[in-house]
Amino acid sequence: MAKLEAANASPGAAATEKWSVRRLFSEWRELGIIAALIMTVLVFTAIDPEFLSSYNLVNIVLQASVTAILAMAVTFVIITGGIDLSIGTALALSAVVSGLLMSQGYPLPVVVLGTLATGALAGLFNGTIITLSGITPFVVTLGSMSIFSGLALIVSGGQTVYGIPPEFSDLLAGKIGPIPTPIVIAFVVLVVSSVVMRMTKLGEYLIALGGAREVARLAGIKVGFYTAIAYVISSSLAAVGAMVTVGRLGAADPALGADLLLPAIAAAVMGGADLNGGEGSMLGAVIGALLIATLQAGLTFLNVQAFYQQVAIGVVIILALLSNRLQKA
Repeated sequence: MAKLEAANASPGAAATEKWSVRRLFSEWRELGIIAALIMTVLVFTAIDPEFLSSYNLVNIVLQASVTAILAMAVTFVIITGGIDLSIGTALALSAVVSGLLMSQGYPLPVVVLGTLATGALAGLFNGTIITLSGITPFVVTLGSMSIFSGLALIVSGGQTVYGIPPEFSDLLAGKIGPIPTPIVIAFVVLVVSSVVMRMTKLGEYLIALGGAREVARLAGIKVGFYTAIAYVISSSLAAVGAMVTVGRLGAADPALGADLLLPAIAAAVMGGADLNGGEGSMLGAVIGALLIATLQAGLTFLNVQAFYQQVAIGVVIILALLSNRLQKA
């Protein structure tokens, strides 16, 4: 009788165990990046205790805010099995448009809507070309990366745009109580993005596209439409990052964002985004951005030259990709 009960219970028990292991593995990917972040902070603190000062920690989070926004943006695309190499130049183009609108005296709501529209159109361009042509996202966004960069230079005349009103900088680069506004904006993007991915049909469909595109198509999901939506969201969030950057700098440089692409992708992958699609974590992407910012801050704190910092970030990217591959093996 005991054997019979065990046999009858085994399928459910096995399913439960499989579900638990899968859930634990999924959560461990975030716990692993959290552990890496804590370890990095402890190492730099052991070298110099001043690294753990409240001022330095807030500054690290502040520096990571735009990278975190871009990491969450590119996570939307990676989840579908795509990639967005143009997100940095989409930020630059949106920043230039934002700066020009402000320098010409347009009211703040028009500036915000115009900047977001620029980002959305950039994403729509990518999504439309990818869905209609069937060309791989890597190639399309590699081309649009150059297009958006050129447009940013054309629109700005190749010059940095000044004349940013102080109230705009105060709004997007000031403080809400004791917390810098860019950190608050990044947190709001995290909450909204997490809700979209976990609690809406849109998130469910995006995951389905990355998990099994043909199955999603047979299930009635409009593959082309939702693929384009992912790129629109990605570039729209890049526009949010553009406004934060312009607010912080007090100017719009057409070369902005060039150094943010690789850290954003690295942060997304380290945070659990699978480059083959179907998996991703907005919280993990943010923690990945914090880890990269901590590495940069720590190396700067130790007076390590920027050249070596670039090498360190490159190593982190390769390790992130390798970790992603090993976890899928």
